[in-house]
Amino acid sequence: MIIKGLTITNANGESLTFGDTFKLYEEIDLSGLSANVSTSEKSGDGASYQNTTLETRDFEIPFFIHRLISDKEWYEEKRRDVYRVCNPKKNPMRIDFTTKSNAEYYVNAELVSSPSMPTDFEHSNNVWQKVLLQFDATDPYIYARNKTNVDLATWIPLFEFALEIPEGEGIEMGQRSPSLIANVVNDGQDDTGMLIKFKATAALKNPSLINVNTYEEFKINIDMLPGDVIEVSTYRGNKYAKLTRNNITTSVFGKIDYLSTFLQLRTGDNLFRYDAAQGLDNMEISMQFNEKFLGV
Repeated sequence: MIIKGLTITNANGESLTFGDTFKLYEEIDLSGLSANVSTSEKSGDGASYQNTTLETRDFEIPFFIHRLISDKEWYEEKRRDVYRVCNPKKNPMRIDFTTKSNAEYYVNAELVSSPSMPTDFEHSNNVWQKVLLQFDATDPYIYARNKTNVDLATWIPLFEFALEIPEGEGIEMGQRSPSLIANVVNDGQDDTGMLIKFKATAALKNPSLINVNTYEEFKINIDMLPGDVIEVSTYRGNKYAKLTRNNITTSVFGKIDYLSTFLQLRTGDNLFRYDAAQGLDNMEISMQFNEKFLGV
């Protein structure tokens, strides 16, 4: 994988951006992610497959500090910048990178040691100081940097330019999409959670979202008022449901129907149907997610 741009950001928000001063001298290898395949014994030949989990992702970032000027203070300052940003005590790190085709991704990873800066002439001279960063990504996935946004309940515009409004009659600016089913495409390489937003344009009751393919449903038992927004996260390890009303945000996790499933996006097509006990036409629904990849 050929990387054109790279930025490392620690948990404190301090960043190291690669360019004229910091340059890769070898490509970063993010391939070969190991997996743990679980099996159980059976009475016949072989074994019975149970499940597969991904291991952590170990990788290195080899780069050098390009000594553009001979000033020793400048050089020592750049060394300190590397140590300051790439401090294992400031884990986790976010590594944003751009490939040669201008695709943008990021990885969340943890430094397992402080930066290595050998002092022999091959690694440290008047041209460069080579540096090695060693990472262990406990979250093994590579994520698309740009989030995918999908509107499920939408309005269709009905006017065109040049616009003529009949006197005394007015004009219909748009109408609600008649379809209650929408397809959400996950172009990633694995299933992912998402952020779901239910917005009330007028009063409605008990909004829900159903996966037509799996019959799984997420439902929240609540009366929504005009302007209310409910945000639901279905990401594993970060699940929540929050209501924002009059600029005040509160948890409504306890309002989730006990038969609900925190919906996941399978790879490929996902058909969803939205519903409400009352006021269906007063609801707007949107989704937001990052596609996940094993390799790019």
